[in-house]
Amino acid sequence: GFAPRPGTGLDLGIHDIHEAVMTYESMEDYLRGRLKVELLKLDRMRAVATFPPDLQGPPEAGHGGGAAALLFEMVRMVCGERGREAALSRPVQIDVTLHREIPLDTPLRAEVVLADGVWHSRLVRDERPLIEARVRASAAPLAAPETALRRTWEDPRVDAFSVPVYEFCLGCGVRNPRGAQIRFECDEHLVWKRLTPQAHFRCQDGSLFPGYHIIVGDELGWWLGALRQGECGLSSRLVVTLGETLTYGTQLLALGPRAAVRTSDPKGRIWQTQALIITPDWQPVAAAEVEFAGSRAFSKVMLPRFITGADTAPLQRAFPRYAHRWTAGA
Repeated sequence: GFAPRPGTGLDLGIHDIHEAVMTYESMEDYLRGRLKVELLKLDRMRAVATFPPDLQGPPEAGHGGGAAALLFEMVRMVCGERGREAALSRPVQIDVTLHREIPLDTPLRAEVVLADGVWHSRLVRDERPLIEARVRASAAPLAAPETALRRTWEDPRVDAFSVPVYEFCLGCGVRNPRGAQIRFECDEHLVWKRLTPQAHFRCQDGSLFPGYHIIVGDELGWWLGALRQGECGLSSRLVVTLGETLTYGTQLLALGPRAAVRTSDPKGRIWQTQALIITPDWQPVAAAEVEFAGSRAFSKVMLPRFITGADTAPLQRAFPRYAHRWTAGA
């Protein structure tokens, strides 16, 4: 299994921010509340969706994992799922393509339709799809983690560091009380985090909101790609497989092997990453495959939004080609 390790002062500060600022509302209810439903039938839905700033990822744009969680939640609404009540077969696969950035505070057309046994869910602006998802029963059960991955995890962690801290990102933003506030740890072999979901990821029936795994899987895949390329970027494709709904409070570990990050792009700008969420006895809960697209243009926009304070070492290690920005006091 995996035993908890001591937290950091920053972790305590995140907790304090959350307790002081967060007014409890389940994420399940919150995401559904971002939809103004116009049509809801047994096989379709039409609504208007709006992304407020607390659902952002990159500056001024919606979080890819948050948008994917909303698309899945739209399907759950049509199917009649809530909390741990399952209408969709598990494991279920959510295959998401992100075409364009999702604008904040902008009404978007939200649609769900069932066709040939597959749920199609999407957000549209000016007749152009921003993000689309196909939701269907997984063709195979969640695979157990490979023995080599477990052995790597059980080896001593050497020269590990925490990735940089962002501001308002839904996944890692420490100043976003609505977010997951996850600061991943990293060494040369793995990126990982023991997960402690905040209270707003608890559904009213005591289950863990399933969209939490989508947000975490996307965030972990993003960091695997960003660390490999040394640039910031966007998730361009996300495939998440979810197992049975868990009870809130279940101990979880998210981890991704750095050696598994691959690219077929000759210019090295698009990377495929793999992430897992498991229980202490190494039972798989969720799996994510993320396609990361990075560039210097994204880094230019995103790097200034990371929080440095007195400790710039995480930024220098995560994005070494930009180390001069902080060593020179820029």
